[in-house]
Amino acid sequence: MIYLVLNKLQINILTFILLHMYLNSSFGQYRYGIQLDENTMTVVSSRGGNLYSGIDNYFRISEVITEDYDTVLVHSTNGAPLPDSNDLVLLIPNRPGKVRLTYYGVSGYDTTTIGYQHFMVRRVPEPKMLIDDRPISTPGIIAKRYLLYCDSLGVYFSDDIIGSEYWLRVKEFTLGYNYGGFHVSHLNPSNKMTLRTRQILYRIGPDRTISIKLTVEAEGDIMRELPIYRLTIY
Repeated sequence: MIYLVLNKLQINILTFILLHMYLNSSFGQYRYGIQLDENTMTVVSSRGGNLYSGIDNYFRISEVITEDYDTVLVHSTNGAPLPDSNDLVLLIPNRPGKVRLTYYGVSGYDTTTIGYQHFMVRRVPEPKMLIDDRPISTPGIIAKRYLLYCDSLGVYFSDDIIGSEYWLRVKEFTLGYNYGGFHVSHLNPSNKMTLRTRQILYRIGPDRTISIKLTVEAEGDIMRELPIYRLTIY
């Protein structure tokens, strides 16, 4: 008799758990709508369709969704979406990680939950030094001739983020090296490699480590120094 009572209790507990899971699933589906396919939203600010934290991300919602409503509103769990020109939506995620975008269709006074999508937000890569058109990872090893015969230095972020090549412009850079037991610094007054800087590089022997500190400016003439890049030349 006790055995039968225990089985009924287990059944009741299992039924309660399944009912709880079903109700939660139904509530989630009602609240966020259905999961939409990947073609619902197209990212136009990156070549690979990626979202990045802390920068402007622009995307366009498919006409298949928008044509049935007067307006489509977007809610995000990571940053606040804002409508932009040319039927684009602007999103600036606050942090890397997962984001859920939920779409709501507005027709007159009625609002309908259309559905949702999940995306991963990436961190913007740390800036690399650009020697002409070649990104350099540091610390690293590089042939001295690349520096001697290069035209200028720049800053590189990613080929994926459209327009990132214009974020920062090198205003000047400082070349550092050791000579006679002392650390010597030489200021190159622009992003272009000057004759004086080439002469100094030419005199530095092989297997020596040099440092390059870039001073950059962004839009609005905001200047700052990037971390020091260290290279061993041969």
